Amino acid sequence: MQDFIKALVSEEKNTELPETFNYFGKLIGSWKIDYVESSHSAAIQGEWHFAWVLEGMAVQDVIILPDYEYGTSLRIFNPNTHAWDVAYGYTGKIIRLEARKQGEMIVLTDTNDENRKWVFVKIDDDEFHWQNVTIKENGEWQINAEIYAKRLTNCI
Repeated sequence: MQDFIKALVSEEKNTELPETFNYFGKLIGSWKIDYVESSHSAAIQGEWHFAWVLEGMAVQDVIILPDYEYGTSLRIFNPNTHAWDVAYGYTGKIIRLEARKQGEMIVLTDTNDENRKWVFVKIDDDEFHWQNVTIKENGEWQINAEIYAKRLTNCI
C-alpha cells in the first residue's frame, strides 16, 4: 500500500502548472466540514481531505460524511482547455465536471447538465464555503446544499 501512496501523492504543485490556474492549491490539507442540504436544517459533520497527486498536476480529495456519503474527486489540469477536468465518484455514481474561475469563485459545471454547478464561493487560508447549485430558467441560483469548512491541518 505504501508504494501506491508514494506513487500517487505529490509533495507539491508541479512547476509546469501555471500559477494562474492553481485554483485548488489553497485546499491542500484537511478540513472539518458542516454539510447542510437546503431541505434539512441539521448539518452533517464530516471531513474533507485534499492532496496534490500525479506528479503535482492534479488534486485528489476524499470527502467523508458519516452515514451519508463517502466520495472522491480527481481534478486534473488540462493545458489544452486551460480548465480542470474533474471526476467525482461515490457508490453507484460518477459525475464529470469542468472547473473554471468566475471572478473569485471556482465554478465546476456538470458536463452533462450545464445548469448543475458546484461552486467554491470563497477559499481563505483557514476556511472555505462550497455550494451545490442548480441554475433556474430565469438565471437565479437555487442552492441545494452548502459546505462550511474549517482547516484542521496543512499536512497531507
